[in-house]
Amino acid sequence: MAFSLLCLTSALAVAEPKPTAVDIKAFKDKLTLYEDAQGGTYLVVPGNEPRVFYTSNGKQAYEQIIVTRSTNGDAWSLGTWAPRISGIAPATIQRKEDGTFERWCGNEGQQPVKPVAADKAKLLINKLQFLTSGIIRRPHLFARDDGGVYYYVDEISKAYGGQGFRVFVGKKGAMKQLPLTDVARDTAGEVYATKSGDVRFVFDTGDSSKNTAYWVKGEKRNPLSILDVDANSRIIWAELGIYSALGTPCDEL
Repeated sequence: MAFSLLCLTSALAVAEPKPTAVDIKAFKDKLTLYEDAQGGTYLVVPGNEPRVFYTSNGKQAYEQIIVTRSTNGDAWSLGTWAPRISGIAPATIQRKEDGTFERWCGNEGQQPVKPVAADKAKLLINKLQFLTSGIIRRPHLFARDDGGVYYYVDEISKAYGGQGFRVFVGKKGAMKQLPLTDVARDTAGEVYATKSGDVRFVFDTGDSSKNTAYWVKGEKRNPLSILDVDANSRIIWAELGIYSALGTPCDEL
């Protein structure tokens, strides 16, 4: 029994990964830098294999996850995942056809950004620490009861190995992590068991509108409303109080 419990604990306890260094030698000479009015700096490699890094402190530059891109001659546009923007929209930086540059956050109006002079850019690049994405985790499941209590499950992003589920319960700004005691995931649904109760998501493989969720504590079964993790991105990343700095543009929104 003790051995089984130890194995279960080991399986659930996953070391939290951290961003790792990015070797920029292959594209260092291609980096172009742009400053916005909020004090952030974009480091961009445009072209067929674009890369985008962003720094808000001049010390660490985190690689951004590109979700949209387009080119038209010398003009280009790159949209990166910035989960604190309201709605499903990226943080975008672009070079316009007239040769000027701008950035915007989702539906926020465009704001000009200015290219960084070559000598200043070289100094900044040489002192920056280039790192992989600062978004270590991704939302997995999200629900709420009629009393405004949220039930949230996240996981380590695939880029950092995946799995490593965590459960949080509480109201906005006061979410508490509940240590997991067991996880069951199969074709019928998912169960995340804690000492305080179980979050259960039941999936209908034929009709997603019939999917249900419950908070189960003893004999009491409290129904939950399942919330879309993309449509509720800002609530998850900015209002629940779980995540701090993400290393993405538009974090200040």
